[in-house]
Amino acid sequence: MHISTGTALAAAILASTALSASAAEDLSLMLNWKAGGDHAPIYYALQQGWYEEAGVDLDVTQGNGSGAAAQSLSVGQSEMAIIDTPTALQFIGNGSPISGVFVAYNDSPYGIYWKKSSGIDTVADLAGRKLGAPAFDAARQMWVPIARAIGLEPGSVEWVNLQPTAKVAALQAGAIDATTHFYSVHFVYEDIFGDDLGYALLRDEGLNPYGLAYFANEDAIAEKPEAIEAMVQVTQRAFAFCLTTPEPCAAALSEAASMKMEDALRELTYASRVMPGTGNTLAIGQWDADRVAADYELVKAAYDIEAFDPATAITNEFIDTAIAYPQD
Repeated sequence: MHISTGTALAAAILASTALSASAAEDLSLMLNWKAGGDHAPIYYALQQGWYEEAGVDLDVTQGNGSGAAAQSLSVGQSEMAIIDTPTALQFIGNGSPISGVFVAYNDSPYGIYWKKSSGIDTVADLAGRKLGAPAFDAARQMWVPIARAIGLEPGSVEWVNLQPTAKVAALQAGAIDATTHFYSVHFVYEDIFGDDLGYALLRDEGLNPYGLAYFANEDAIAEKPEAIEAMVQVTQRAFAFCLTTPEPCAAALSEAASMKMEDALRELTYASRVMPGTGNTLAIGQWDADRVAADYELVKAAYDIEAFDPATAITNEFIDTAIAYPQD
């Protein structure tokens, strides 16, 4: 699966990493969910052999939600995992030995979707309505701060439990009035509901915590710091490439996940709208400690967690600060 392209970019990655291909070290990564648009940079770097050339034999496994990924990481079943940041902070507050090493979504991808024909015009009209999502859905887990941010009483809506794949069908059938979903699949709702689609991207409603991020188990950080650094910096470069050249990255995702090329490209396109972050001037994947502290306060208000210093929840030690987001 790992094939070197011999391109100048691959050579630069090889030169900039600490490990050599002859000393490739195993490293495991669990996704937050099944492979999707935001994972395209990983699959492109794997396809091109960039991780292997950097000395990392990266084993990627599918996920089943941020909670499951955080649990796997916490008990050492995986060495790295992609987790929605508020969920990760909740786990850290419950004693999980994990640390954030790379930000994938600098803006929150949380979206709320409804049909205009149901009489909902804005998020204020959600009061008294039924919202459907799995119990472990990231936005549902964060409903208390979300509701307060959009001016609703948290208990003013009724939550209906759904399977992850049943959201659209339930909304179509009128079994629920609204649902939550990451913005990367926004196009699915556009295709199905057309002009009847109503939605709110919560970053535009005053709530913008960090979204998906890569976390590492603290034992792995202690035992494999060079491998994690190489993995992070290759991923930085893969993000930089895919944000400017999405087609080959979508093709790599399509092949690896057996997705239609069109769907892979559209997922990556929509995910890329929340990856760099509004007004973000930091390097690709770099954390802003003040934002993490603000996210910690949100999580502390939503969950029963032990107090901790949010600065200890993340590290920028593996980030190459010279790798910037592409400029428009």
